[in-house]
Amino acid sequence: MAVSLSDTGKPEYTKMAVSDDLTSKSLVIFAEKNITEGSTISSDAYRSYLKAFSEGTYMHEPQKFDAKGDTDHLRWLHTVVSNAKAFILGTYHGLGATHFQAYLDEFCFRMNRRFFASQLFDRLLCACSSTSTVTYKNLVGIGNLETS
Repeated sequence: MAVSLSDTGKPEYTKMAVSDDLTSKSLVIFAEKNITEGSTISSDAYRSYLKAFSEGTYMHEPQKFDAKGDTDHLRWLHTVVSNAKAFILGTYHGLGATHFQAYLDEFCFRMNRRFFASQLFDRLLCACSSTSTVTYKNLVGIGNLETS
């Protein structure tokens, strides 16, 4: 998960991806897909982050996370995760793993456009018209959403 911050330190955009693990390889794949090279990445000091971002493609600012001490370092990340959980539990009352990425994508879509409410319908219409058809087999998890 990534949250971009404005110059004033407030969250602007977010991106989330389901991952089977938290290895440095998975982190690099996510970063290359979603984060502009040269960006500054703030993280906790977990060893996978240290290894993944030691290459120099990104500016990396790891800090040891102390739940009892200063929690401001990743405050917005935790806030966005909390909002995503509330969105999923409040809207869908829980969900299975089959379409979990789609639910995260919906949350990010809404979050990233929260200041553009007047454009939401037009953007949603554009997204729907440029997306492949979801068949019944895809919907119930028999097929792969990417191939329809």
